[in-house]
Amino acid sequence: MKEPIYRILVIEEDAALIKKIQQLLTLHHYDIYTSTTPEEGIYICRQYRPDLVVCGVRLRGGSGYHFLMELRNDPSLQHIPLIFISGKEGKEDMRMGMNLGADDFLSKPFKSKELLLSVKSRLNRFTIFNVQQREKKHTTIVSMPVIPPEVHHKLSKTEFRVMQMIAEGMSTKEIAQTLNISIKTVENHRHNISKKLNLTGHNSLIKYAIKHLTQQYKILS
Repeated sequence: MKEPIYRILVIEEDAALIKKIQQLLTLHHYDIYTSTTPEEGIYICRQYRPDLVVCGVRLRGGSGYHFLMELRNDPSLQHIPLIFISGKEGKEDMRMGMNLGADDFLSKPFKSKELLLSVKSRLNRFTIFNVQQREKKHTTIVSMPVIPPEVHHKLSKTEFRVMQMIAEGMSTKEIAQTLNISIKTVENHRHNISKKLNLTGHNSLIKYAIKHLTQQYKILS
């Protein structure tokens, strides 16, 4: 009996890494789709119904966190298992990904065997459900920016820019380098933003930024 061909979406900003993963998974008889942006990734998921997603934390024009939230908020896609890949070794990325509903997390550089074992494990868990979900009608997707009024009213231009960078998955160090300011200044901006928006708790600012300062998607029948 022939083994089923599983569909896997690889979404990552690094084209070289996409090619490497695509070659590896194709060699093991998986059907691969690729993307570099959250918007295109969501479209592919709705149109082709992959059985699994391998997703980078950093994506072009957004972040893997945003993509994962869109995936988990869509009843027709929320069952799809997702493996996060990140270039950082810190626990913050892993904790954030798991809190949002990721199924596994690999830090770069990872071995081919690690990825293959993770893929096989996730597919085995979701095989029955995925087979039932494969045949779905096409949908049209339009982006709908949703930005709360308080973000514009309460924050300065610099604070708003810092929030945008947080929503894109940038770390405090990366924000400091991009804006040519100190890490301490970025930390002060983050503290002031949280205070102005009445945000408390670990990762509350990150979750708020991802939810409100990135593109939301609306299905048109």
